[in-house]
Amino acid sequence: MNNSQKSPIPESPLVSIAIPVFNSESTLVAAIESALAQDYRNLEILISDNASTDNTAEICRYYQQRDTRIVFYPQPENFGMHRNFLFLLEKASGEYFRWLGSDDVISTNSISSSLRVLQLSPESVACASPHFFDHELKERKPPTSFQLHGSDFSRIKSFFSAPGRSHGLFYALIKRDILRNYSLLSVDFFASDWCLILYLLSKGPLESAQDTYLVSGSKGLSSSNSIYTHYGLTGWKRILPFWQFTISVIATSTAWSSLGRMYLIHKLILLNFKNLLLEHRILRYKFSALRAKLALFLKKLC
Repeated sequence: MNNSQKSPIPESPLVSIAIPVFNSESTLVAAIESALAQDYRNLEILISDNASTDNTAEICRYYQQRDTRIVFYPQPENFGMHRNFLFLLEKASGEYFRWLGSDDVISTNSISSSLRVLQLSPESVACASPHFFDHELKERKPPTSFQLHGSDFSRIKSFFSAPGRSHGLFYALIKRDILRNYSLLSVDFFASDWCLILYLLSKGPLESAQDTYLVSGSKGLSSSNSIYTHYGLTGWKRILPFWQFTISVIATSTAWSSLGRMYLIHKLILLNFKNLLLEHRILRYKFSALRAKLALFLKKLC
């Protein structure tokens, strides 16, 4: 993880770093400090507090007074995690945009190196950093790094090689105009972050700034089974949790080539089938319970 200084990039476009927060007092300071520590200075740092009940708002106000690049939006009531993310994108003015989780930390060269990569590859839509979860960094495990180049077929294949490790792609530095043209931005569903990534890949390659890093907290919603409850995926709905994701990806895949679209549909079918096999225990349980109820009903009739 190299934070060494490099020559300045020729242009200095405004970059928006967006930090959606809720009850984040234990991790928020590190996230904000990592944004303020960037060696690239033309930043706006937008923070939206989703009506926290701890000291999150006080921390945000302290940093707002400390640095004029910080704009703080205290929400009067909690309007949901997805809406909080979207609110910050709507407020952003930068040519480039990235979300930063309230329990995430980025290297000091993250913005400058990512911008340099994108300026050297103007056809690319975003630039990600090699990604660790916090416990992986402590255990000295290697980061996950995606470089999604080549044909749309190749980009789809590379993404589906490890979609569960794509956290860092969602938190990449993205060309804001491309992001804001995504038709499903306002729709929240299970694996909607994957759908957004696939939309970006349909618009061009996604790069990686190999000398940077992103460290994510491992106690968030996406890292636990509570994410299924969050999206109402209980009981029978756990059998095909990727169904809405599948329909949404197909609906937004018109930019892919015919070969890329066919391959994408193939991967989506495999994803659902594999998950169905993993969740077969739910089917067994449900059928067993149904048989027991039927047997009890027949016994009463007799």
